[in-house]
Amino acid sequence: MSDTFLGIQPIFDRERRIVAYELLFRSAAAAQAFEHGSIDPDQATSQVILNAFIDIGVEQLGDDKLLFLNLTEGLLASELIQALPPERVVLEILETVRITPDLVESVRRLVEQGFTLALDDFIYTPEWEPLLALAHIVKFDVLDDDHAAIAAKIASLPAGYRPRLLAEKIETQQQFQDCLGLGFDLFQGYHLARPEVLSGKRPPANCLQALRLLARLQDETISLQEVERIVSQDVTLSYRLLRFIGNAAISQGRPIQTLMQAITLVGLRTVRQWAALLALGALDLGNPYSFTRSLTYARFCQIVGERHFNAEKDALFTVGLFSNLDEILLIPLREALEHLPLDARIKQAILKHEGFLGDVLAKAQRFEDGDRTAEVSLPGLGAETLAIYFLEAFAWARDLQRQVESSDRGSRPRSHHESRNDLRSQARPRRLT
Repeated sequence: MSDTFLGIQPIFDRERRIVAYELLFRSAAAAQAFEHGSIDPDQATSQVILNAFIDIGVEQLGDDKLLFLNLTEGLLASELIQALPPERVVLEILETVRITPDLVESVRRLVEQGFTLALDDFIYTPEWEPLLALAHIVKFDVLDDDHAAIAAKIASLPAGYRPRLLAEKIETQQQFQDCLGLGFDLFQGYHLARPEVLSGKRPPANCLQALRLLARLQDETISLQEVERIVSQDVTLSYRLLRFIGNAAISQGRPIQTLMQAITLVGLRTVRQWAALLALGALDLGNPYSFTRSLTYARFCQIVGERHFNAEKDALFTVGLFSNLDEILLIPLREALEHLPLDARIKQAILKHEGFLGDVLAKAQRFEDGDRTAEVSLPGLGAETLAIYFLEAFAWARDLQRQVESSDRGSRPRSHHESRNDLRSQARPRRLT
């Protein structure tokens, strides 16, 4: 497993209560610095999204806190952002963007979908008026400014535009008092709180399978059924897809039982974008047999379903696939499953072998341990039949691993593939009050 990092800096209200966090790029190479350095801004923001919503999880920041996300021109046009929860994410447009009619239209659509819009490091010029008309928050950099300079920045706003004002880079108590007196609503800077670092562990991922997935998903004719087949062949890709769905609030509280259900909720275009993010990340190979075991369990459970309990075949595959996440992620199984939006009966089948799904999984695990005699309640299925199924499943898993291992190990994606997502969240933004 590799370490992942996320920088956060609190944003305060007038009573110095934390009401939001700005999410900042953080790399392992820069132990104490938050500067992007030579990294491409789109890649930096993509990595922030990946770390925040998949590997680390924003739930630990509190459900009532807004999340400011710096966005470049490219990401605003890509519409990847639509997969994020609009009630939590503030889209912070950097001062370096080129303002074009297409950009303004992209931003307008995002605002209509419920996102809060902030303009970063704002300096008024007439070309900004279309975005200023859409903005909920304007951020003014007050570093080294005195009372008169800060007042002049506020006065630069044209009449009729009165977004909420955020003072950033406050470094002294006097600046904070000046900003309070001038009517600012929100405050950020070293005087109030320095950036902090959250860290987490990125699960080992099958790089080759991730790249294969990315390449195959570029085919416009691919079906959802084939997407499910490809994703299901890698347990970590499946895990991270479900993790993303849970953190991005796409599931809207609905429990998920199958990968097909998850992929359908997200939409094919978002899965393409998600796969691109994964391929751009630093993905590590895990213990190959950990994946083989998960695939064996998944296929064994699925065979039982296909041949005897067809209505449960997909749920059975899901149970088998995630049954040894503790070994793959090197964290307790309950912790690994905690933030996945899986149906409760699937989680209980994995954790406690409860119900019919748990019975099938228990049999798979006992077969691998060499126990052919332990009784598990599977109506009409004898030990000999199940043994054959297990051997079939193991052969299928090993064959799949060999296919992956024989792939081109030198292939690497060179760019972030931009794609569009037709998912539309109905959630409304939570305004700062």
